Amino acid sequence: MKFIIKKEFKKKPKLKSPILIEGLPGIGNVGKIAADFIVESLNAKLMYQIFFSGFPHSVFITENGLVELPKVEIYLIKKNKHDFLILSGDIQPINESESYDFADKIIEICTELGCKTIVTLGGIGLTPDMKKDRVFMVATDKKTQKKYKLLSKNIKIEENSAATIVGAAGLLLGIGDLNGCNGISLLVETIGDPYHLGLNEAHKLLSVIEEIFKLGLDLKKFKREIKQIEKKEKAEYSELMKKLRKMTKETDTSYIG
Repeated sequence: MKFIIKKEFKKKPKLKSPILIEGLPGIGNVGKIAADFIVESLNAKLMYQIFFSGFPHSVFITENGLVELPKVEIYLIKKNKHDFLILSGDIQPINESESYDFADKIIEICTELGCKTIVTLGGIGLTPDMKKDRVFMVATDKKTQKKYKLLSKNIKIEENSAATIVGAAGLLLGIGDLNGCNGISLLVETIGDPYHLGLNEAHKLLSVIEEIFKLGLDLKKFKREIKQIEKKEKAEYSELMKKLRKMTKETDTSYIG
C-alpha cells in the first residue's frame, strides 16, 4: 500500500501562489483545532484524501458502526492574492522513517501545485504554571523570518523553551526547505498533558494567522464555539484523544508538534 491518494478533482487546478497551512494532531491538538476551524468556517474544498501504511495499524469506528481508515486531507481555499492549501486529518506517523516519507509525499503533492510557502502549526508543551499562551515563530531562513515578523505584532522569535519540533510540523519545513520552499512554524504555549484540549491556545494561533493572511476568519464565532465545547463536548473530545493516544501508544509529551 504505502500511499493511497484519492484526488477529488479531474483536472489539476491552477493556483495563485499557494500557501500550505498544516494542522495535524499534536500537543494540545492546537494545530488540528485551528486547521479544522479554517476548513469548516471558510467552506474549503476537499482536494486530496491521503492514506498511508505508516499510520497506526487500526481503524476508527464511527457512530454508525462503520470503519474508517486513518487519513489526512488537503483542502483548498481560494483568495484574491494567494490560494491556501490546508492539511488536516486524524493522525500523523510516529515512526521516524515513516514521518520522513509522509512529509516528503506532502511536499511532493504541494510543490506540484506550485506551492513555495509552508506554514505549520503546533504547541509547546509546558506545565500550567509556565504557560502564558505566547506564540513563537521559527523560520526556514532569516528573510522569511523578518517578513512574517513584520506582518504580526503578536509573535515572538527569541529563544523559546524547546529546541526541536517533532513530527510533521517540523519535517515539512525541513524537507520543504530542501525542495526550494520557505516557511514558518507558529508554536503556541499549551499544557503538555495528552488529554489537554488547547481550545484557547488554538484561538491564539488563529488570531495570528488572521493577522498575517487576512483569511476572513470569524474569531468571535470561534470563541462562542469554545464556550459550547467546554460546556457540552469536552468529555467527548477527551475520549477521542484517549483513543488516538491508545492507537499511537505515545507517552512523551515534552516536545513540540
